[in-house]
Amino acid sequence: MDILVIESFSWNPHIETAGEIAIKESISGFKTGFCFIDIDNPDDCRFNHGNWYKRFFFIKKQQRIHQLKNILKRFGVDIIPSPVLPKSIDLAIEHFSTSFPHTLEELREYKYNNAELGLATTSSLITKTGALDPVLAEHLALTQKYLQSSATVYEKSLLLLSTYKPNKIISFNGRFACAKAIFEAAKQLNVAIEYHERGATYDRYEIFKKQPHDFQYIRQQIKEYWHLNDKNKKKVAHSFYKRRRQGDGIGWKSFTEQQEQGLTPTSAGKYRRAIYYSSSDDEFAAVGDLVKSPLFPTQRDAIHFLMTWVAKQDDYRLTIRVHPHLEKKNVRDRKWWNSLQGENVSVISSNSKVDSYALMTTADVVLAYNSTIGVESTYWGKPSILLGDSLYSGLDCVYEPKSRHELTTLLEKNKLTPLPKRNCLPYGYYFLRRGIKFQYYSPSDLFSGTFLNQYLGPEPGYYRLLKTIKKLLLNKTQKII
Repeated sequence: MDILVIESFSWNPHIETAGEIAIKESISGFKTGFCFIDIDNPDDCRFNHGNWYKRFFFIKKQQRIHQLKNILKRFGVDIIPSPVLPKSIDLAIEHFSTSFPHTLEELREYKYNNAELGLATTSSLITKTGALDPVLAEHLALTQKYLQSSATVYEKSLLLLSTYKPNKIISFNGRFACAKAIFEAAKQLNVAIEYHERGATYDRYEIFKKQPHDFQYIRQQIKEYWHLNDKNKKKVAHSFYKRRRQGDGIGWKSFTEQQEQGLTPTSAGKYRRAIYYSSSDDEFAAVGDLVKSPLFPTQRDAIHFLMTWVAKQDDYRLTIRVHPHLEKKNVRDRKWWNSLQGENVSVISSNSKVDSYALMTTADVVLAYNSTIGVESTYWGKPSILLGDSLYSGLDCVYEPKSRHELTTLLEKNKLTPLPKRNCLPYGYYFLRRGIKFQYYSPSDLFSGTFLNQYLGPEPGYYRLLKTIKKLLLNKTQKII
């Protein structure tokens, strides 16, 4: 077999993306197989918190997968059944999933046959709980389920690869517990790997040669895209920054839609103002050494350093703009950020209506750990300093101090000169153009669409009905309480 597409997620649009890829490879003349490993994946949409109504009304992933398989057969894709594991392996998986360490740091290092399933479980757990540092004692059952499911996917992937001997596998993302397990099996058998993920906009997908969370790899992709022969690339790049400032999420939800345009806090008066924009770290919190931040190992380390430094300054004020997406995160994380206080420090909470872009215009210097607004600030004419690792590192669009002394030297300059706007353009172009336009899948938004004119699962009208029922039931419950 030339190519085997293996999936363990039924999410839209990721399962449709897998189908798109399988059809294209088959039509191109490659012997292509598709296998869906159906396990209790805690990250799959029907298990997500708040989706109980979907389970209650019998919306099952099996329906989506069955429909997809029938379509793929028409295009010559071999449908591979999910393997059945022998009892001895089931017992080994059971032991692995019940003997895990009970601290997060130990869980990161926990391996199954040298496969990094503890790291993958940590990543899923952080995203699922919305906490950068979840307390395992509060999530023992969930952690066990992740470990058991990922080990099962790993063992089934090993069987698939040993039996069908594909030259290459393609699968989703590579970070989540039940996704990384597939790639860990392929690595151990030296099978070539490709990852699929969303593209720049919801009408695109992208295929990566390396994990999408590998910052160094993506930075190289940004440079390669910029060298494409596109006479409109500067115009496209400029439009990225203009659309972002206007509240366009570009390929994802907008995080500024609840903000009041033009609203800023009271001026800092004669003081210089450093504005720090926090970032949402959960996606990159457990990806091993793919992200490197030697100056400050964590964003919280950066914050502590800045607050300590600014407390000693007579002419400086530090404003911390907490990322709006934190409202969806764990309560402990929200409290940590929103309760920050110190000498010469003010905090704009995650639910504040202050306009992040209007706030930027009041800054003498902008600071970020990873946030996209770091490169956006340079584009809009503000000096910007990066404190962590980012996809725009190395583009000479932000200051990147190599030491804490170099950082304070930059901050102490009377007037730090913004770096050239043109250096921001490759980043903007990449994040509006990366990916391949769908041919068989027709998305209507981020999470729905038709695959060859067919909805996989119930049509959107059915979902809207269920959401209405859910809203009515919740309102009724709240009135009773």
